[in-house]
Amino acid sequence: MPTRTRLKLEGPCLAFVTTTVTGWVPLFNDKRPAEAALDQFRQALAHYSASCMAYVLMPSHLHALVGVNEYTLIARLMQGFKILTAKRLKPVLGENLLQQLSGNGRYHFWKPRYDELVVTGEKQFRIKVEYIHANPVRAGLVQEAINWVYSSARDWAGLGRGIVPLDRTFSFQQ
Repeated sequence: MPTRTRLKLEGPCLAFVTTTVTGWVPLFNDKRPAEAALDQFRQALAHYSASCMAYVLMPSHLHALVGVNEYTLIARLMQGFKILTAKRLKPVLGENLLQQLSGNGRYHFWKPRYDELVVTGEKQFRIKVEYIHANPVRAGLVQEAINWVYSSARDWAGLGRGIVPLDRTFSFQQ
């Protein structure tokens, strides 16, 4: 996956990223793949010295607010996360799920791309955090955001820590 250069950004940045399972297959309804994917995300963040400010793993996709010291690291982080998650989960997926993820005889766990939006201010940051945490509620998976275990909502509410540690030092103020 090539580094995205269309924005020609350099230096530190905070980005709202989304990546989706091929065909929107709800693989993360099952605890084992969900926890493995979040553990792999945690490892990718650590490997690239990146920070996570908020996240939610939905049945078929991941949203996260990720901070990096260099903009170009976002593409490498997402590529590494997606490749390693696909390899890690392939052996535990049933035949039915493998068939759903295989087009043209090839296994494709994630859609080939991811989406990103560079967050440039406090208001936009708050909107994205609220969007991330409300996602399971909007999808009808839980009544309250804090009840979705694959999210940072409980962490933000001070009710416990999730699988992915959050960076509590981030600020838009210099």
